[in-house]
Amino acid sequence: MKTPAFIKRVEWLPIFLLAPVTLIVIAIIIWPILQALSLSFYNTRILNYNEGRFIGLLNYVVLWQDEYFWNSLKVTAIYGLSTMLLTYGLGLTFAMLLYRPLPARGFLRTIFILPWAIPEVVAVMIFVWMLDPQFGVINHFLMQLGFIDAPIAWLSRSNTAMPALVLVTAWRAFPLAMLILLAGLQTIPKEHYEAAMIDGAGPIARFFHVTLPGLRAVNVILILLLILNSFRAVTMIYAMTRGGPARSTETLSILTYNTAFDYQRIGYAAAQGTVLLFILLVLSIIYFSFALRDRKSS
Repeated sequence: MKTPAFIKRVEWLPIFLLAPVTLIVIAIIIWPILQALSLSFYNTRILNYNEGRFIGLLNYVVLWQDEYFWNSLKVTAIYGLSTMLLTYGLGLTFAMLLYRPLPARGFLRTIFILPWAIPEVVAVMIFVWMLDPQFGVINHFLMQLGFIDAPIAWLSRSNTAMPALVLVTAWRAFPLAMLILLAGLQTIPKEHYEAAMIDGAGPIARFFHVTLPGLRAVNVILILLLILNSFRAVTMIYAMTRGGPARSTETLSILTYNTAFDYQRIGYAAAQGTVLLFILLVLSIIYFSFALRDRKSS
């Protein structure tokens, strides 16, 4: 029996090389996602997982009417946008600082990267101690400087827990933004700055008319990446506030975790996780479309 011509034309070596990785991805990513999607159509709990009852789209109907779900979406948007803006601002500031020919620039770059190297849990524990209302150094310094009269329970008040969480998240994430923006700054031709200076443009004008347009492609990808990372953040938020106080820091990812493991409603949590997956999928598609467009333009 003759082998079909199309089989002879197939390059089997790449298929054999990719097969193990493909199987691993299916086992640890694709299969759990499909299982969670299937689970979202059942009314089941962790303790009686195999006794779940099929209820169709009822979990999504309840989700649509759940005030805590809409609150988590609002909190996620506030946390994501605030973290993105502060992280981008810090990253751009330090990137422009390191772009200049400073002495010991390599040493400063290493120092600024350190927050990114610290594990999330370790960073959270450090800041939880620093923000402690009784023993925290932040309250001590603010009282010494005269900004406050009494210690503030930063993580126990609804109006201060979110700003504290955003500050800690941005502190740890800004080195990534700094490195990406620094790489983008190095791609801007110096002739553009020289031409702007000849035309009489000052530092502010050069920033808005040369630097920001030169970083346009980098900015789009970086902003989407920062929002994507903040939307799926779990460890830092849970370790600092667990979504409290009064659900003021309960993002959609934290709501999903609490619903599954605190309230044991695994089917309902799967529906919440599916919505989060859809949001992240949309953001990922936007991210990769801009990344592909930037690659083609370069």
